[in-house]
Amino acid sequence: MLALVQGAGHTPQTTSPSLPRKHGAMHHVLLAATIPAVLLTLPVILASPARGETLAEAIDIAFRQNPSLAAGRAATHAAEERIAQGKARFGPTLSADAAYTFALRRVSVNGETTIRQHGFTPDFSASLEQPLFTFGRLSAQRRVAEAGYGSSMADLHAAEQQTIAQVIVTYANVLRDQQLVDIARENLTLLTEQLDQTQARYGARYATETDLQQTRNRIFSGQAQLELAQGNLQASRNGFRNLVGRYPQGLSPLPQLPPLPRTIEDAQAIAATSSPVLEGARMDLLAAQHQVAAARGATRPYLGLKGAVSRTPLSIESDDLREIDTQVQVAVTVPLYSSGLLSSQVREAKQNADSTSQQLEQTSRDLRENVASYWDQLAATRRALPAYARAVSAAQAALEGARQQQLAGQVTSLDVLDTARDLLTSRQALAQAEAQLYVAHALLLGSMGQLRPESFSPNSPAFDPAPYETLFYTGLPTGPVIEVLDVIGYDAGHKRTAVAVEHAEEPGHDMPPEPARAPQQ
Repeated sequence: MLALVQGAGHTPQTTSPSLPRKHGAMHHVLLAATIPAVLLTLPVILASPARGETLAEAIDIAFRQNPSLAAGRAATHAAEERIAQGKARFGPTLSADAAYTFALRRVSVNGETTIRQHGFTPDFSASLEQPLFTFGRLSAQRRVAEAGYGSSMADLHAAEQQTIAQVIVTYANVLRDQQLVDIARENLTLLTEQLDQTQARYGARYATETDLQQTRNRIFSGQAQLELAQGNLQASRNGFRNLVGRYPQGLSPLPQLPPLPRTIEDAQAIAATSSPVLEGARMDLLAAQHQVAAARGATRPYLGLKGAVSRTPLSIESDDLREIDTQVQVAVTVPLYSSGLLSSQVREAKQNADSTSQQLEQTSRDLRENVASYWDQLAATRRALPAYARAVSAAQAALEGARQQQLAGQVTSLDVLDTARDLLTSRQALAQAEAQLYVAHALLLGSMGQLRPESFSPNSPAFDPAPYETLFYTGLPTGPVIEVLDVIGYDAGHKRTAVAVEHAEEPGHDMPPEPARAPQQ
């Protein structure tokens, strides 16, 4: 059974071991027969008939309101603006200055003022700059911005899938810890009933003081386990609140996850084409290659057009006499000597490109490792889960038999307590394995790049940057023409260091079929 829900059925109130209740022998016989039957109705996790908050709703809320995702979307828009900035560099830059000046002039000869002038005069000037050909420098800068935008989008998609994975993990943790709390309560109730029986037997001189103290010891341990389980549950609820923005309220059972590919090779192939982490590394390499072209372009000539016009008064007293100066020039700037700075920047860009190339291969290896590790963990959990379920059934049958044998005087109270502890351990292990099964499946999908929001909630589509628009006139009117010419000088070529590509494969990564899910009511 794979469904995880908030409760596991009835959770009786515990009683103090110092206040025993007295029962007759017939009551003990009935109790020994009915407790295992009750436990059989709570073996794994039963779905609550009342509808609670679903995983899709939790993902939808986190997807829309999580601050980390909002920050990632803003960073993506900022990266989009850098593309617009790169495009604008091809266009003209026009600036103007204006001033209204008050001036006072006095000329003195031998202490006597011979000339006195003052007045207000306006000044105007304007300048225009237009790059004509930069040997690919501006083209490289724009391509760096485009690659950076692609990397930002990949990082955002990776953050979205990471958030979905975290929501799934915390959702499953809350359900698991709630079930562990219920198991701890039921164990404490069972031990309390066992104490009642032991006290009744003690009163009839069929049990000793040691039997009573052993039972009380297990009850106190059970109380401590319950407190720890409740603390773990609260910690998981805190993690849920951090992601979703509020505490969980009556979580519904976990839904079916998207199916997995049949072989690990297929999973590796899907990850290689769909993983946003790997796509981000590819975009980083592309940006580093364009940086080589940008650094190389800085070592080459720069051809530009400059124009200026100014209107200046020739007198400080009035604007009646003025001068208008107009200049237009085509200028070439050639870097002749930079003390090795520019050539060092080119070598630096090449080394950065080599470094990013190696990082891409390492990212690919890390991705292959994650896919293989989650694949093998999921396969192991699928194989182990039936054994955990059989262990619970065997422990329940053993406890029923031990209690019957205790009534017949064939086993001691310690034997019954040990059998009850085995049942507790088996139920806890089964609950944890069920949660691990779901989480491993989700993490495997995440490593493959398949944890898309629309797979869980149609109301939470992937981030679409199209509604965000930059200025339509960026780079106009001359930018498109200048860009076509500038691409001619673009040069990003360099001999990269060889990368040791890993392609190791091994047999034995077989995935067993998914265990049948418990029917949900």
